[in-house]
Amino acid sequence: METKLIEASIGTIGTITTAVIGICALGLTIYQAALARKHNRLSVRPHLTRFTHRTTEPGKGVLSIDLINKGIGPAFINEFEVYLDGKPITDVKEAVNKMLSTRRYHQQITLLTDDYALSAGESKSLLTIAVALQDGDSLDQIEKELSRLDLRVDYESAYKESYQLDTREGEIAKSGQAT
Repeated sequence: METKLIEASIGTIGTITTAVIGICALGLTIYQAALARKHNRLSVRPHLTRFTHRTTEPGKGVLSIDLINKGIGPAFINEFEVYLDGKPITDVKEAVNKMLSTRRYHQQITLLTDDYALSAGESKSLLTIAVALQDGDSLDQIEKELSRLDLRVDYESAYKESYQLDTREGEIAKSGQAT
């Protein structure tokens, strides 16, 4: 009888040990899946930023404002809005004409539609101004005038996480949380 009790105890210990090992394996698998999911989301995260490029030559200056996706995943544009002095505008060309009315210049404007996808590493020139410069002129005054323009871009990652580039605030803010 004592032998049967010992065998039953050993069997119970074996069952408990097997259950503990199984629970630990399940926990580790769940943890690894969560890490993989987080990694997958980070591996497709877009990061939009604005970049200003200035080039001057004798008698001519070029100022270009670009939108660049510095992230490693595409940015799906949900909303693209331009502001003048903090108020939304629809006609960027007219606003630039008013700001630079005393200058001779050429402009190129690109506005992205709400369904555009900016791929990782892609850059779009949003506004390029080529202006005639007189002796002693610089692009500083033109850049100061154009600084009245701001940009807000609401965009998503491939996992539908929402982000926003808002130059009125001078920073990029994440507006949604991972799910």
